[in-house]
Amino acid sequence: MTRKSKIFMGYLAIGLLFSFSNVAPVTLHATDDQSPVDVIKARNAAVEAILKSSGDDVSDETRERLKDIINSLMDFKELSRLALGKHWNERTEQERADFVDVFQQLIRNSSVKKLNIYKADRVEYEQPAIRGNKATVTTIAHKDRKEVEIVYKMHKVGDEWKAYDLVIDGASTARNYRDSFYKQIAKSSYEEMYDKLVTKLAEDGK
Repeated sequence: MTRKSKIFMGYLAIGLLFSFSNVAPVTLHATDDQSPVDVIKARNAAVEAILKSSGDDVSDETRERLKDIINSLMDFKELSRLALGKHWNERTEQERADFVDVFQQLIRNSSVKKLNIYKADRVEYEQPAIRGNKATVTTIAHKDRKEVEIVYKMHKVGDEWKAYDLVIDGASTARNYRDSFYKQIAKSSYEEMYDKLVTKLAEDGK
């Protein structure tokens, strides 16, 4: 898999995280007794409701609402730590904060570029495997006679379940990002890799 393909799979994973239709409505606000599956379904239902009410004409304001809801389940700090791997420990606290901020904004922007990915014909949820403050949720998404297995790696942040990695058909999103970042840093430096992310973010805003 090429570097661009891996990065695309990572962005697609964020989209697929909330892409399933035919989800029973549940409250969007997490409660202490909600399972990790309940939390995922709540986000799915909220996204689906907005897309149904908006139709094909999605305003800029609605896109911002979708960014908030779509990405609210992610623990971007933990995903950032996993994505940078050994380079995370080499960064200062300010550098880490800056990276998380840029990385998060890039994923948020990407998450609403192709809204048609937020639908599937059917999804199967398996019972979550929960051990203490960590959980694994496995789902099978069915769309256009194709199946995609998505495994959500989650943990408790405070009282809420957050996803820090997604494994799509065996490919880890965090690992794919890490492979890409490692290659870029090896070719130049962390600073140059980070500057490229900042430039990409600025281009997204144009």
